[in-house]
Parts: sequence; structure tokens; C-alpha cells
Amino acid sequence: MKNPKSLRNAMDENLLDHDSSCRNCVPKQVLETLGAASTGMIALDENCRITYINPRALQMLGEPSLRALGKQVTLLIEDLQFSDWLISADDYLPPFPYRQGSIMISASRLGTAAQPRGYALFLQESESFEQADERMYQLRKEVSSILENSYDGIILADEESILKANASFGRITGIAPSSLIDKKIEELDTERHICLAAVSELIRLTRYHKRTLTLQRQLMTGNEIFLTGNPVFDRHGNTVRVVVNIRDITELKSLEGQIKKVTELYRDEGSRNDEYMEFLGDIVAESPAMRRLMDLIFRVSRVDSTILLEGESGVGKDVVAGLIHRLSERRKMPFVSVNCGAIPESLLESEFFGYAKGAFTNAGPGGKAGLFEQANGGILFLDEIGAMPLNLQAKLLKVIQDSRCRRVGGVKDMDLDLRIIAATNQNLRKMITDGRFRLDLFYRLYVVPVKIPALRDRKEDILPLALMFLNKFNRKYQTNRTMGHELMSVLESHDWPGNVRELHNLIERLVVTADADILSVEHLPASVTGEDFPAGDTLQLHSTLNLKSAKEAVEREIIKEAMAKGGNTRQAAKLMGVDHSTVVRKAKRYGLKLRDTSSVDEQGLPE
Repeated sequence: MKNPKSLRNAMDENLLDHDSSCRNCVPKQVLETLGAASTGMIALDENCRITYINPRALQMLGEPSLRALGKQVTLLIEDLQFSDWLISADDYLPPFPYRQGSIMISASRLGTAAQPRGYALFLQESESFEQADERMYQLRKEVSSILENSYDGIILADEESILKANASFGRITGIAPSSLIDKKIEELDTERHICLAAVSELIRLTRYHKRTLTLQRQLMTGNEIFLTGNPVFDRHGNTVRVVVNIRDITELKSLEGQIKKVTELYRDEGSRNDEYMEFLGDIVAESPAMRRLMDLIFRVSRVDSTILLEGESGVGKDVVAGLIHRLSERRKMPFVSVNCGAIPESLLESEFFGYAKGAFTNAGPGGKAGLFEQANGGILFLDEIGAMPLNLQAKLLKVIQDSRCRRVGGVKDMDLDLRIIAATNQNLRKMITDGRFRLDLFYRLYVVPVKIPALRDRKEDILPLALMFLNKFNRKYQTNRTMGHELMSVLESHDWPGNVRELHNLIERLVVTADADILSVEHLPASVTGEDFPAGDTLQLHSTLNLKSAKEAVEREIIKEAMAKGGNTRQAAKLMGVDHSTVVRKAKRYGLKLRDTSSVDEQGLPE
């Protein structure tokens, strides 16, 4: 095949060899425009002889050696059916596939089919029929897969019949989708099936009004459904298809009822926000881990199963337990919390079971109700269950099994109706192996285990928690503190071995001790900035220090030493062999003071 220049020369030669009268009737500017077109163009006279052919058509047809102008077009386009197609009597000529469909030829007739005055041919490269069929097959397959995997029921209908009904339609309505395919709309069993009556009505109304419409119906099963009809138009604006979407809103109604139940806890509009915050406590769920946890909490709060909360110290096990109580049906009954490690062992039994009148010397005249009795009807929260002595573990197990207890020195058992929530920051399985915790009690408590993630595993919650605590202490101490951006960066990068409790206490400390309203890295204690990390050639690992913390601590010391030796961040960057912007960014992250703050680097980062 020749290059474009040779094509233009060939076209010019063909034009020059042809009758000049043909060229003279067409302005030169028009010929130049046709010659530059990206679509192949061929002009024919009434006898189907070529009067003009542009370079693109020559290129697409391979620029045959014959002199095209004045020749029959069938000598150029070698297809036995082409001639019949071109002179067909139809007013509309559909595209003609040439060379197995790699070129599609369209034609415009000049004059009438009976008395043609010529033709204009337009050539466009296209995919083969096999490729087109395969593409259409894949497209139909994808569309069908989308419809079948839709959670909502979907019906596709034309003017008369149901063309498609997906599997979800059968799941929602109980009607087999296959029984509707190709069925006339007027033949649908609208007497026995409320859904089909609604579908028939919706299709009719959507076609008539030519706009999206929605109906609501209640099925015989009691489920409520929304049906939405969407019209599909042709190029003339006529409705050729109607797509009906069926959605079961029963679950949404159920969730709406649950939300209403929750909102009953804080109906007072004047204090709605404060009561909502009190309802959730110090819980923030911005991270995926906490959202999954909250979803689990909302589900288990509605039942009475025993729950074992697991997590490091300070993650908020007591806060979660309180939330479960507020969400449960027992929210109007007592919530009794006890730290099993804070009660002297000699008093544990009398604290849990209470004692009867005269049970021992100095016993109160009326006796005393124990924790089980105080929590009766509500929830008993056993924090740090791993600290409970073995002898009391056996008695606790019996109370859980029998749902009854007896006061120390008493003679009468008391029936109990309470829910147990236990919590621990220890590895109970290891304690069982070591003989410090009963296996049978473990399985009594391990009905619904709930693992509360550490704060370092939910980084997205650090800043929202910090801001929530800041607002809390600003109100409490009547201050107006705000956080600087560098401080927020340091808080996010810290590993928080004390978890939420550590963050809570730190924010309170900053609010009451800072000498400025804008809290900055300078106000942080050394335990957070890392300045109290042991220096020296040997790195000492603490029990709360993981690999990431160790790497950050070493990196901070290296940057600090390089800045001390170099005198500023630029020299420190040269000493360490890194970009200046890297030193600035990491120094800010670790709370290191920058020198030469008046200068600005190439990227606009102040040193």
C-alpha cells in the first residue's frame, strides 16, 4: 500500500484523466474537503460508474492498479451481491458488509429507485460479523448476569408481553419467573396475585404517562413492596419497553422500627444531641473495624446471650458493656458493674452473694444484698474476670447454670433473671492451661465473644476521638482549646499502648496544662513525642513496643542527631542522603523543632 502522498497523487491523476466537466461542476474547496475526510467516499453516476473517489476509499480498498475513474464500481468492489444491493428498489439501503464485514458500505441514492441519477457511497471500517456477534453475545451475557444478580426484582416488558423476569422477582413474590416469560400482559393472573396486578397496572400507566412511576403494595405474606416503572423510548419518543423494579421494603420497615426504638431514649429536642452522645458514650466508629463491631453490638444487644468482651486494657470494654445495656430490653433495669480484681479476696463471696442477718460478727442487722441480687432483672458486668479466684469461679459457674443464688449464712435460694457480660484483657486460654481459670466457666462465658480492637488498629478513630474528648473537656473546664495540624499528625502516628483511656487522659492533660489555646506538639509529654526513648547504640524493647514503633523511634533519633550535627534540616538531609522535604515532613511528624524556619525549600515547605 502506498503512502498518503501517493494516494493523493493517484486521486489527482484519476481526476485529471476523467471528463473535466465533472470536476468543473464541483468547487475546488469541496474537493479538498472530501479528499481530507476520514471516511471513504465514492461518487457514482446513474450507470454505477465511478466519477469520484477520495484517498481514504483508495486506502481502504487497497488502491487497485486499475484506473478507477470511469470504471464500473463492481470492478473495484468485487462482490457478486453488491450490484444487486445497490440497485435494489428499496427506498432504504441497509449497510452492505464487504470483505466479511471488515468494511461497511452505506449508500445514498440520487433521484428515485426507478430513475436513479447516481449514488454516493460511504465506506467505514468495522469489526467482522463474527466479532460483532461475539461482542453482542458477551454484552447480552453481561446484561443478563447483572439482571439475575440484582437483589431487587426486575421485569422487562414490551407493548404486549413480559420479556424478562429475574430470579429476585421470584424470591420476593413467590412467583416462578419462568412462568411469566413471553406471557401477554393482559393474560397475567391478576386475580390471585396482588403483585401481578400491580405490575400490569404499572406497565399500563408508565406507557401512558411516559415517565417514571412508583406503586406500593402489600403481599398476601404481609411483606410490603415498592414497584417502580421506567419507560424506555425509541428515537421518535415512543415507549418501546418498560422496566419494572420490585423492592421488598419489609426489612427497611423493621430497621425503621429499631431506629424509632432507639430514638425513644432521647426524645427531648432541646437536649437531643447531648442525650445521643450520652447514649453512645465515648464510642467513635469511623474505622471499618469499629463499624463491624457496632453492627455486632446492635445485634447481640437484642438477645440475652452471655457475652465475653476481649481486648487490651483501655480499649473501652466497660463503655461497650454500658452500650449493650442501653440498647437491650433490660435498659430500664439495673446495670451493675464490678471489677473482679479490685475486691479483696476475703470479701469477694459476701460482695457477690450478700449475707443474711447475723451471718457473721459485725454483720448488718438487715443483712446485705449481693451483686447478683442487686443486678436481678438487669445486667451484671464482670470486668477483669480473669482476676477472679478459682473457688469463686466454681460458685459463679453454679449461679449461671442454676439461675439462682443464696446469701452467705442464708437458708433460702433466690431465683435470678439477669444477663452476664464478662470482660478480660488476659489470655484466658493460657490461664486455663496454667490452671488459673476453669475450662467449664470459660465455655459458659464464651457464648458470644466480642473482640474490641486496639486503638492502633483503628487509626481512623484517633482524631474523631481526640476532638470529641477536646470538646468534652472544653465544656467541663470552660476553655476554648483547639488542635494544631502538627499535633494531629503526631496523635495519628502514635501507637497508644494505653488505647482510648490513654488518649482520653492525654487530651484532658493538654486542656488543663497548656499555656495557649492552640494545642501544639510542644505541649505533648515526652512519652508521646518519643523524647524519653532510651538513646544509645543498643535499642531496648519495651513490652508495649512493636516493630513499627521501634522503627519510628530509631528513625526519630537518627533525624534528631543529624539535625544536631548539621545545624539545620538541609544539612541533615545531606548527612542522611535523603531529600530535604523528607526530613522536614518526618521531623514535623515526630515533633522535632525545625531550624532556619524563615527559609523555604523548593517545594514551599518551611524548614
